[in-house]
Amino acid sequence: MTKIVKTKDYPEITEKYAKKIDPLLALAKRAYGLRGQATPAHTASTKYTELVKEYYANGGSLVALSQRLGVAYSGLRRRVFTSALPPVTRKNRSKVSEETIAKAMDAVLKARDTSTEDYHKALHKAYHEGISLATVSKALGLSSSAPLYYAVQRHEIRQQENKKKKKK
Repeated sequence: MTKIVKTKDYPEITEKYAKKIDPLLALAKRAYGLRGQATPAHTASTKYTELVKEYYANGGSLVALSQRLGVAYSGLRRRVFTSALPPVTRKNRSKVSEETIAKAMDAVLKARDTSTEDYHKALHKAYHEGISLATVSKALGLSSSAPLYYAVQRHEIRQQENKKKKKK
């Protein structure tokens, strides 16, 4: 079990969910790779996400829960807001031509100068055309492709939100 940080009094709802989540944490932290896998770690991670979503839906504070459990707030937030996205299927190695990469990079650079939403959309498009975000990050002079994965995810979240708005 992970060490639960108890430095102050937390609301009753936070304590209730912390006790439910704590036994899952150690195993859930070991889940890596695609979400659709049926491993004990992924099962624990899925249950952890369900509990965090339930906690948040019942008015719980993700900041308080993250402090109580000693985990990153950003991780809890990601679990809540990306849980509606379907698990990604395994991608084949890219066989994209240099010309396609160059065109995509031009579009990404133009979009970056336009707006954050356009930039995320261009990254999403490039990614789903089979261009590695590691390749894109190198072309942009970034030391990591992690922010680009966030951008792709953020665009998918926006798409989900727009679908919900249209249904209303």
